[in-house]
Amino acid sequence: MDESNFDQQQSEKERFDLVVEMGELILLNGGEIYRAHETMLYAASQFKLNGFQAFIIANGIFASAVVNQCMYSCQVRSVPLAPIELCRVEALNELSRDVAQGHCTPAQLRERLDHIKVMKASGTKLQILASGCGSACFCYLFQGTWADAAVAFGAGITLYWFILQVLDRIGLPKIMRTILSSAEVALFCFVSYSLGFGDSLDHIIIGAIFPLVPGVPLTNAVRNLLENDYLSGLVRMADALLTAGCIAIGVGIALSLGHLLFGGSI
Repeated sequence: MDESNFDQQQSEKERFDLVVEMGELILLNGGEIYRAHETMLYAASQFKLNGFQAFIIANGIFASAVVNQCMYSCQVRSVPLAPIELCRVEALNELSRDVAQGHCTPAQLRERLDHIKVMKASGTKLQILASGCGSACFCYLFQGTWADAAVAFGAGITLYWFILQVLDRIGLPKIMRTILSSAEVALFCFVSYSLGFGDSLDHIIIGAIFPLVPGVPLTNAVRNLLENDYLSGLVRMADALLTAGCIAIGVGIALSLGHLLFGGSI
């Protein structure tokens, strides 16, 4: 193989890597499977990749392309199920439109992908405050009183403080993170109610644990099943149900511990 063919092959391989990386980032940050697939197809067409094919499931990407018209290049990417980062999904959607319209070269695409990888949605304080506001609103929405909502607000604050300042530094698996965080917030609600704050322990706990509820993954799972993407739907459904089960386990542990500490008075 002469030097010019080698350079062309290397260039096509780099473009192929960029296309797969775009799909991987969309999937990793919570984007829909069909969006990741369409983005990869548009980018492959714009970058003149021959014979490009992609098969995407909830936690994996399988892609292939013809390099230098004589050799197949294949990639398999394992994509773990991770929390949704809407700011990155939005940035990737905008990037995919620029690529499809021919407004982005491979070098520019690499630069923008590197920027998106380190993009942060919001600061720690804002996330903690948002958790408190969400917990209070959901508590009131489910017929809790203003007193219940106030306690749920405090519980939501402590919940995300515990997640961001304690669990993130420990680096526990997702199952243990969910169990410990739900136990922490339920125990906070139990102790607060036992001290005379709030009117209904059930409403307080329901509102306080809502930041942990896997609503979006469950919705995406149902959508995948309705689109006949059964494998991805089952993967996401299993993840959502497992998260819900871990929340129930954590709350149950906290309530049992609370009754042991305070007796049967509550």
